[in-house]
Amino acid sequence: MSEVKVGFALGGGAARGIAHIGVLKVLMREGISPGCIVGTSIGALVGACIAATLDVNEVIDRVRSYFEGESFRKIKFDFLKHINHTPETDGLYDALSHYLRKSFFYNVTLARQSFVSEDTFLKNISALVDDIGIQDTRIPFAAVCTDIHGGREAVLTEGPLRSAVAASSAIPGIFPPVEFGDRLLADGGWVNQLPAGPCRKLGADVVIAVDVARELEQDYTVDTGLDIIRRVNAITRHTLSRVHVRDADLVISPQVETVSWTSFGCIEECIRLGEDAAEKSLSTAFKLLGRKP
Repeated sequence: MSEVKVGFALGGGAARGIAHIGVLKVLMREGISPGCIVGTSIGALVGACIAATLDVNEVIDRVRSYFEGESFRKIKFDFLKHINHTPETDGLYDALSHYLRKSFFYNVTLARQSFVSEDTFLKNISALVDDIGIQDTRIPFAAVCTDIHGGREAVLTEGPLRSAVAASSAIPGIFPPVEFGDRLLADGGWVNQLPAGPCRKLGADVVIAVDVARELEQDYTVDTGLDIIRRVNAITRHTLSRVHVRDADLVISPQVETVSWTSFGCIEECIRLGEDAAEKSLSTAFKLLGRKP
């Protein structure tokens, strides 16, 4: 009987996605190693690093070094950190709506494609991701993106690994879209927040998905047009996640609700939360794979 190929589908969630590392650390420690990985946004970033090295500890060292270093500080995420984050106002568009009222951010986003320059964005991706082709990773890997011109999901399995990760992570308005061949690509979370389906198409017999998105908030307001935009955006992303999660055999959901999406300094907390969630799911995972702990 051939060995079961396990695929990991790593979802988007900005800083909360660092919890992916904790999940993978526990699963790989217990012998549940990935046969392939598909990631969206921060999931693509973590997934690419794991697929290229198969060494979780090395990836942890890279992440610590990067997010505590000068390269990340130059991205200037500070323009969003001045917001008083609460559980009800902690999404991307919550942050942008505050800054749309301020002429600086408003003028920048109207004058060019993104707040962060392409050069700065790609340099930061290069600090974390190996300069190899997607097809050269140690296990099959794919990054999910949004094809802006085609209006569809794009699943990248060939080409430069850094460019693929950049494209999958290119949050509209914050980071620039990425030209990939004849396509213009942006953050994959707008079409597939939890890429279990693409993971199965990549050859996985069993798909373990890691969901770091927040649940749909029930405490909200609709007093202004921006309030409604934020709410509808949240509903859309939540609905997409619930559709795509059906393709997974097991969903691990780290309890990252208290972590702000910009809190990239909470590395240890996010990894710990990922570890906790994976530990609680081990018995289910072993049963799913027909193995004993």
